[in-house]
Amino acid sequence: MKLPHSPIQHRRIPSGQIPQHRRRRLFGAGLIAAFALLVQTAAPTNASWTDREWTHEALGSANCATATNGFATRGDGRALSGALLGTNLDTVAAASGVAVTSNGARDLHSPASAQPAAGTPQAWADPLNIALLNGALPLNLTQALQVPLAAGTGAVGQFGQARNSGQAAGAAGYVTSSGGINLDGAPGGYPDLATLKLSNVLGALNYNLGTLIPGITDVSLTSGAVAGRAQLNGCDAAWRGAVPMSADGTTGNLSRQYLASHLNLKLTSPTVSALTQGVTNTVSTLETTVNGLAGNAGVTSSITSGVTSLLNTLIGANSGSLSLGSVTVGPLVATVNTTPLRNFIAAPFGDPGGVLTVSPGTGVISVNTTALLAAAYPGSYTAGLNGLPPNTNLLADPAILSTLTNALGQALTAWLSSVNALLVQTVNGITISASVVIALRAKILITPWINIGTITASTSGTLGQMLTPGNTTTTASLHLLPDLGLVADIVNGLLAPVLSSLVTGLVGGLGGIVGNAIWAVVGTLTAIPTAVTTLTTPIITAVSTLYSKLFVSGLVAVTANAQNDPFSGHPEPPEWASTPGGKYEVAALRIGVLDTLGGLGVRLYLGRASVGPVCSSAKLAAGGCAGY
Repeated sequence: MKLPHSPIQHRRIPSGQIPQHRRRRLFGAGLIAAFALLVQTAAPTNASWTDREWTHEALGSANCATATNGFATRGDGRALSGALLGTNLDTVAAASGVAVTSNGARDLHSPASAQPAAGTPQAWADPLNIALLNGALPLNLTQALQVPLAAGTGAVGQFGQARNSGQAAGAAGYVTSSGGINLDGAPGGYPDLATLKLSNVLGALNYNLGTLIPGITDVSLTSGAVAGRAQLNGCDAAWRGAVPMSADGTTGNLSRQYLASHLNLKLTSPTVSALTQGVTNTVSTLETTVNGLAGNAGVTSSITSGVTSLLNTLIGANSGSLSLGSVTVGPLVATVNTTPLRNFIAAPFGDPGGVLTVSPGTGVISVNTTALLAAAYPGSYTAGLNGLPPNTNLLADPAILSTLTNALGQALTAWLSSVNALLVQTVNGITISASVVIALRAKILITPWINIGTITASTSGTLGQMLTPGNTTTTASLHLLPDLGLVADIVNGLLAPVLSSLVTGLVGGLGGIVGNAIWAVVGTLTAIPTAVTTLTTPIITAVSTLYSKLFVSGLVAVTANAQNDPFSGHPEPPEWASTPGGKYEVAALRIGVLDTLGGLGVRLYLGRASVGPVCSSAKLAAGGCAGY
């Protein structure tokens, strides 16, 4: 694939302007002057996560086709490397990786546990043993660097090759036993390799996270599967100098490739918990309110007045002969099911582009940096974190910060909108049953009012149904006293039609009366209060501040495709400036903390490989090749 243009604006070294002393460090000025014409060209890689494996074996050139021995060289592979909180990981036996050296006649390897790589001459492999690694690290380091024990042994490979003919290779990370980059994702996706707890690292360096970034209590970077691989045809390089290998592997003598499946930023903020608690309190208030409806005097009074008004209207001109007695409300039963709403509030949510995920229950916001970069620069990250120029600083760009805050704002707005919609559904779904008993009185001319019986009515349904005419289940019945005396004739004759209309009116109107009485109490709970919705602002502020102070300011730097002496791309990591001449490094990811402190800072390499330096047979014979 073509290398995308890097959106991060760094100073580039144009073709032909890379300092020549760097290209000459391998062999000495005399040999270079005689034989090498350095060709400075960019070397795009066509490695991708769609290939099965990235390997090149035919590294020879016409000048070196018959070379069989006499070259001293070296190949290394280290899954984890660097310096962290005073510990040099390269000196920790369980993290030292695989190193293979050749003196032109034989090869040596370390550690002793490394096994020959099947089918690959003078190559050795030793997978990273996670349990041994964690057991070998000091306590303060395991609190800052966490490598999951579930990965066991074998998931992360380390490989080195050093042939007498001058060919060298190193590989580490998600690689095959023969040193090729493994592109077979594990079931469910590529595994996580390691988590760097930035909050603990910064704390150990006297940078208190709570003081540095108010509203953030924890932050970490988790790397997915990574792989780094380097290859060098030392014989050809001795004649021509280091020349980038072509994409098809037919020309050139130096190849450095990397792959990274994903890198996630996780932060914990109490501002998320504050918003979640505010929304949860709204739900709790709804539950309490509904549970108290049966004893709510205001609801009872509203139903009483509603029934009275309805029936008096129906009595109308018959008010001289028929009137209402007491109106008794009860029982009134109301229940609300908030389980779906509470489950939604507790469930993780994110933006449509998959840039981030918010976990309300834990207050954790997870940022998928691959999706973040793709959203910030459409078209530039079609291969994810892969195919980038050497030493690309992934996150140090204010434009990325803007994309992140926009995505967070979208996610929070959509979430609150969904909560409001569920609140409406939950309130409308309140189940209600209510009954009323209305006493009836009648009289003839100047006779006193006497009780003639009652009307009993009941209604049931959801609040939403009650607020929609005709959607409830309502019944009403007239119960006249058996011995009405003088008023029996008028009740059974003159008043019979109006009594029937009272029953019919209650059947059609009682549901609405009860519904309106309850809505007057719970209707305000169908939306999250403004005091709660404004709690999204502190969340966005905390995330924006964290990203700006950590990544935009350079306090933490994440570099993809880290290389020393790159043919193209961006300047090499500062600690690699002193790399011995002729040694070529590559790491899939480099995480640096406080780089400005030099040796006091933190540098973690993931998926690191190196090759060289190579010594010719003449120099080897003269004793000028130390360490072989």
